Amino acid sequence: MKAAKLKRAICSVTGWFSLNMLLFALLMGFHFSSLVQPRPAWWPDAFAVATNIVAGGLVSFFFYWLVVYVPEQRKRHVIKNSLRKMYRKIKQDILYQVIIASQKGGRHDVQADTERIGRLMTVEGFKAAFDGGRESDEGFYAFANQMSDDTPEFREILLNLELLAKQVEFVLHNYTMDDNHPFDFFKRLEVMLLALRRSSPGYDESKPLCRFVYEMFSGFNSIEGYRGYDVIAKMIADI
Repeated sequence: MKAAKLKRAICSVTGWFSLNMLLFALLMGFHFSSLVQPRPAWWPDAFAVATNIVAGGLVSFFFYWLVVYVPEQRKRHVIKNSLRKMYRKIKQDILYQVIIASQKGGRHDVQADTERIGRLMTVEGFKAAFDGGRESDEGFYAFANQMSDDTPEFREILLNLELLAKQVEFVLHNYTMDDNHPFDFFKRLEVMLLALRRSSPGYDESKPLCRFVYEMFSGFNSIEGYRGYDVIAKMIADI
């Protein structure tokens, strides 16, 4: 792991810039220190050649920095910020549908006001409100049972997941990721969202959709259990 990080650092633009600056500093230091010492006969020619090479490297770096690196970083920032905002907006819209469906399923303790939506957007708040329950009108069951029919909430959730899939697709095609892990994560997420797009209402048919919604809001994973954070939001922040 350390060797891989070192290799990336050496190959990075800033790494090459640092190397050029170091060489330039060493050249200047040796050149001016020779004012108080006899200089070798070959030094003037060697100094001129080395200075031209290092100066060329620095000029190339500044051109690359202005023409390629800065615009690319600006583009990455815009795409990442847009994805973060769109994901939160889509998540809020889905949460609103979850609340409405839960109310239709018999729950009267969840409301769609601003304060409660803000609390339910956190994994702790959502888990506290929807975890547990044994009856059909308790916990997450009140929402899941409404997904057995072709309700407006069911269609709205599918629409929002399709919008999220399009956002992920755009990022995969336009955002350069330096690590395979986030790329693999978003590719799996895209495939999962495309599969959920074909969900149909029904007790068994809607289970993958309900499972995805619950995991997205509660931070639950069937392998790791409750992770305590929204993994999609975290991966967006980490890219």
